[in-house]
Amino acid sequence: MKADAMATRMSVLTRALPMKVLLVDDDDLELELMADRLKTAGFEVTCATNGAEALTVVEQTWFPLIITDWQMPVMDGIRFTEALRSRGLTDTYVIMLTMREGSADYERGYVSGVDDYLTKKVPDAELFARIHAAFNTLALRRSLKETQNALQCSNIVDSDSGAFSHAELIVRMHSEVRRAQRYGRQLSVITVGVGGLPPAATREYDADHLRTLVKVLQSAIRAHVDWVGRVDGSDGPCFAVVLPEAGLSDAPVIKERLLNAVRSFSDSQGLKLLLTFGLAALERGGFEGVAVDAREMIEVAENCRRCNGRIGTEQLGAVQRSVAGHVGISCRHGYAIDSECRLQSAAVLAAPSKSKPANS
Repeated sequence: MKADAMATRMSVLTRALPMKVLLVDDDDLELELMADRLKTAGFEVTCATNGAEALTVVEQTWFPLIITDWQMPVMDGIRFTEALRSRGLTDTYVIMLTMREGSADYERGYVSGVDDYLTKKVPDAELFARIHAAFNTLALRRSLKETQNALQCSNIVDSDSGAFSHAELIVRMHSEVRRAQRYGRQLSVITVGVGGLPPAATREYDADHLRTLVKVLQSAIRAHVDWVGRVDGSDGPCFAVVLPEAGLSDAPVIKERLLNAVRSFSDSQGLKLLLTFGLAALERGGFEGVAVDAREMIEVAENCRRCNGRIGTEQLGAVQRSVAGHVGISCRHGYAIDSECRLQSAAVLAAPSKSKPANS
């Protein structure tokens, strides 16, 4: 492969990878000859005469590719590769130059972290083909890692709203419930249903408004303690505001704080929103020895949210679900039930349009 052709192909592969190569060899002549071949192909080459010297170099600069001799004084290629991998440098491709032919030696090298082997005096065509494969492999590894990170992030955060996803909500709620029960602490969940968001061209609601709404909810609760997650399967957008150390008596006050924050948002945007609130709570020292399920706790809050807040079949259903789930709701005290819900489950936030009469 000609040097100019190699440079052209490598420029495509290495858009995100610097064309840097570290050469490690105790033979000055071999080192110079290999360096000249790589420089002609457009690589930026750094040289070291043994593994110990090379380790000092990689502490200062990252190299996508290292080509190292096997047998060297002070620290040979195998021990150098082992030291390299032990320091967490897994995103560097290592090619070992060797005169050895025994399969056991190759096996030892692969175990140590060597990616590929080349014999000395290798022709240019094979050398550059292996280097091309090395950069291609690195690019694929990096792409895979970025994809995995993106998938992990997408599993944690709801893309539409910026709140924790429903799956992450369940995982985190499980930890919060176990912690509350272990230490006898309070834990509350207020679910907030949102109606009246304007639709988008391709969606039933505007995602920008949804993300802003989540930020508004987050601004009304304690940073680094309370948090917001997305609830699936609801009648429109719905969020769970998780409140460690907050009990049933705290919920109406927190609900009013959330309501006022959203009211300011809706007024500024000229929106008419319908908010519905639900509650489920673990009280301090309550339900000792009973394992409360995180999913069930959220369902109790959702049943509370759908209740009209007055005595009747809806309230009875919400109370029954809370008893079965071993969590409290605002209208129930033990087995006594208030006729009117202190949470005031529904609130309309109206911002009249400036272009129309207020009573239109």
